[in-house]
Amino acid sequence: MIEDIINQLTSKWWTFLLRGIVALALAVFAFTAPSSAATALVYIFAAYFIISGVTSFFAGVSFTGVGYWWAYVLMGFVQTVLGILMLAEPGAGPLALAYIFALWLIMSGTLELSTAIQLRNVLNNDFWWILLGIVTLAAGLYVVFEPSIGLYGLVYAVGIYGSLAGISLVALAFRIKNTGAQFAKQVRTQGQSM
Repeated sequence: MIEDIINQLTSKWWTFLLRGIVALALAVFAFTAPSSAATALVYIFAAYFIISGVTSFFAGVSFTGVGYWWAYVLMGFVQTVLGILMLAEPGAGPLALAYIFALWLIMSGTLELSTAIQLRNVLNNDFWWILLGIVTLAAGLYVVFEPSIGLYGLVYAVGIYGSLAGISLVALAFRIKNTGAQFAKQVRTQGQSM
């Protein structure tokens, strides 16, 4: 059973890496071109939500039967729908965007934390996953309690979040990949000693 979980998780390590790269790219754009980012914020979020949503959806489908796989499918579906709605209604306003973003952050942070806790016996070091969940949840709560931070404040909040989440996701991706390699080596060693 544990071998199946590790094999499924490590075979999809690249989905975490892809999400991290997208988050880092979003952070770079937010910091290097804040006025353009403020103008295009709705479209940037929409694109990120769609890409991250589709990736999470397919990662969840590939984990079918393992833990809370359905939560990733649900999160991916909700993210994708939010992205499409944001493209369809770009004039919804910065405040609506802030609340949509906060909702997504809280949902994602809660899911990341619960998944990290669930897999703490499988991964040797779940620090990066827990850090990702805490950062995501804290950013969501901050936006909920400070919705008037304004569009530029939101751009910089996105840049900070993208940096921290991107670094965490990239580190987590390689940690998951290495865990799979270590586990395979351990299984081979045990097989040779028998």
